[in-house]
Amino acid sequence: MIAFFERLVQARGGVEELVRSSARLIGAPAGFTDESSLLSAAFDDHGHRIPSQRPPGALSKAVANDQGTFGTVWINQAPDNLSLSELVIERMALSAAIILGRTADRPMAVETNELAKILAPESSREQRTIAARTLGFRADWAINVLVIDSAARLVDADQSVQDWAKKNNLRSTHLQIDEKFLVALVHDVGSAVTLPHPSWEMLSAFGSRTGITEAHDSLATAIQAIHLASRELGPTHVDYESLGPLSHLVEIDPRSAGSSQMVKQLVFLSQSDSGRAEIRALDAFCRHRSLRTAAAELNLHHSSLAHRLKNAQRKLSVDLSNSEGLFQLSLSLELYRIAAWS
Repeated sequence: MIAFFERLVQARGGVEELVRSSARLIGAPAGFTDESSLLSAAFDDHGHRIPSQRPPGALSKAVANDQGTFGTVWINQAPDNLSLSELVIERMALSAAIILGRTADRPMAVETNELAKILAPESSREQRTIAARTLGFRADWAINVLVIDSAARLVDADQSVQDWAKKNNLRSTHLQIDEKFLVALVHDVGSAVTLPHPSWEMLSAFGSRTGITEAHDSLATAIQAIHLASRELGPTHVDYESLGPLSHLVEIDPRSAGSSQMVKQLVFLSQSDSGRAEIRALDAFCRHRSLRTAAAELNLHHSSLAHRLKNAQRKLSVDLSNSEGLFQLSLSLELYRIAAWS
């Protein structure tokens, strides 16, 4: 337990990551209420953001050091083991005091708060403009919102984003946790039509290019676009601006994407190693429409790929020799990607 919090501090994780990790660890909502109103955050036991107000009766402890009192950490509906809860709240308070005592983390808290204002649909245009200036962004700049799957570790993900932005002459905010995703604003200081494709392995997406005061629209499209990202099939990164007609497909709720018979069959097929290999074979063939090109991508002999395709066609009752069968399967594979996010 103690080592868990020491690793968070040593990795220079922020307060939001501390609270989010603590909520997951204890299996109950946890939060931090900031005395200075620079940063308040709360997450449920799944790591999803919730209102940051401290609930009545929550177990709490002040966060303080020689510099003064920063705020209060709390755990709501603590488990029956009171001693465990007290240990967690104690380590949360000590860790938060160290994190907030770092001079570099005070601006970070401000940035997180201002980014939240920019992305909130209820913020006024004036509030977004002021928040943008605080972050060093001009109100007339075009931006893309970047979202990253929250399975990525915040500190490592943020470092990857900052390195990528610096290498490509881009300006990026630090990542913040926004419900189910890690989020940042990206501005291209050059004149590129699309942003450079990142090489990281995290599942991620760029939203539509908008003005900074319409960043909430870019966030919405980024969240839609990431539903086409897949560790199983690829790609790991999706750019909404490059989707073309698929931009309409990503509007489908992941909970509804798996309702067609073909997608249900793909989900059933994915439950075995051989089935997943056949799905990868189908996907590569549908994208390339060439047996040899698909085989090269999968590092297979073309006869081995042909065998997998024959088995998959039989199981799915689909014919890849005609355009209708190819179209039906290609569409179903995209829906299969989307359904995986449900």
